[in-house]
Amino acid sequence: MRIRNAAIAGATALAVAFGGTTVASADVNQNGNTVPVEQAGPSKTGAGQKEDQTPEDYTPSLSSKIGNKLEGDQAANAVGIFGSSKDFSGQPAWAKVFYGATVLAGVGALLGGIIGPVYNFFVHGPSF
Repeated sequence: MRIRNAAIAGATALAVAFGGTTVASADVNQNGNTVPVEQAGPSKTGAGQKEDQTPEDYTPSLSSKIGNKLEGDQAANAVGIFGSSKDFSGQPAWAKVFYGATVLAGVGALLGGIIGPVYNFFVHGPSF
């Protein structure tokens, strides 16, 4: 009985996971007729600007301010960050922040993998 329920749950999960792939792989050439696709052009009002705003009235959002502070428009060199010899001198600020977050998450996962079982052993005793 449990195996059947597990098989049904697995089949349902696969159907949900891959149910949208037919929409994502739609073809531009349908039944021999080519469907014209227009490329999106630049906005007439500017990025993030409302229709009734003039460029002088535009105030950037908080995420735009953070992106500007962290040099969000610059590309990073992954070999310089994650390579065997680290070189952070030419890297943008956002790449340095993500590197620090990655190191912090790794240390947290390591400590959680050690401290969690030790705490569980002292609180609940040996379970074998």
